[in-house]
Amino acid sequence: MGAEHQSSWLEVEEVIGNLDSKTRQVIELKYVHDFKIKEIAEILECPEGTVKTWLNKGLKELRGQLEDKGGLGYA
Repeated sequence: MGAEHQSSWLEVEEVIGNLDSKTRQVIELKYVHDFKIKEIAEILECPEGTVKTWLNKGLKELRGQLEDKGGLGYA
């Protein structure tokens, strides 16, 4: 992994750490551990629609925080 890519990933990890616990958990299960929505719903014992809501909320929040930080250093 190149230094620039590693730096970008560290920014993303920092922002993920700022999310509330449920939102962070859903993001990590989906994008780090590659679970499907249905599987995440089963793990968290909640409806798939709730997982989708948390996922959408988390992605919007991540996007906003990364934009506030100046993006990921890409033009």
